[in-house]
Amino acid sequence: MMKRQFSVTMAVAIFLLSASFAQDDSHEGAYHKNLKYTGPVTGDEILYTLYLPRSHRKGAGTYPLVIFLHGAGGGNSSFEVMQSYEAARQSGLIGDAIFLFPEKYGGTAWRDGVKGKNAETNVLRELLPYLEKEYGATSDREQRTIMGFSMGAAGSIFWGGKYPELFSTVVALDAGGGNSVSDPTMRNYIPEYIENTETIRSSVKIRLVQGGLNTKNFQETLKELAIPFDLEYLPHAASDYLENSCCLNKKDPSKKFLHNPKCMTEGEWGKRTWEFIDANTRWD
Repeated sequence: MMKRQFSVTMAVAIFLLSASFAQDDSHEGAYHKNLKYTGPVTGDEILYTLYLPRSHRKGAGTYPLVIFLHGAGGGNSSFEVMQSYEAARQSGLIGDAIFLFPEKYGGTAWRDGVKGKNAETNVLRELLPYLEKEYGATSDREQRTIMGFSMGAAGSIFWGGKYPELFSTVVALDAGGGNSVSDPTMRNYIPEYIENTETIRSSVKIRLVQGGLNTKNFQETLKELAIPFDLEYLPHAASDYLENSCCLNKKDPSKKFLHNPKCMTEGEWGKRTWEFIDANTRWD
């Protein structure tokens, strides 16, 4: 009887493990959603999606890491982002990397203490060391990119400026105009760009891709601080997009719908984003 109970318990455990680490076969690499990790510092349950490249082997060395921060609504855009990345990888535009998509931080601006969340501590102090140990995610800043959409784009700008020792590359997809280095009342107050100007200027590569929103004030700040950055605006006219493009309004294709993560990573601008990350990543 004891032996049968043990067998049943083991079978249930194996089933639960496989369910929590289920792979989506529509991706070339291993795409795992709804993973959970308990933060050893905060005790918070951290929910995330993880993508491991096809070449990934445990114990076979380290892999470059891209962290993608979601927008204010908290929607998981990992499927579309990974489709874009895999197409770029197959075209030879970028190498193999691990992708991390932290989840459930809607409205936090990716800052500790907002909405009762600990976004910075959860991801950077708790989850990253675990991924380094368990999956071989790199600890080398020259192999790390912080990337995001909308609020996540503002978050990537914030983290890139506050933690230049952790990231060498920042990609902001359609960040808005709320970034300020001088006004503490702004939602995305980033005095770190003043405090860390020299370090950012010399060692952090920044790409801004703008669709429905704009970052003109932040761009002027970067220019004043002599911090170089790459800038691209999506095409202005609806006629510039292919039929059935996700950058067009589904109900009225004569109108644009640029502020969505799939649109921000498709087309030639998406390819140039992956090329930018590749060019600024040290590949072993």
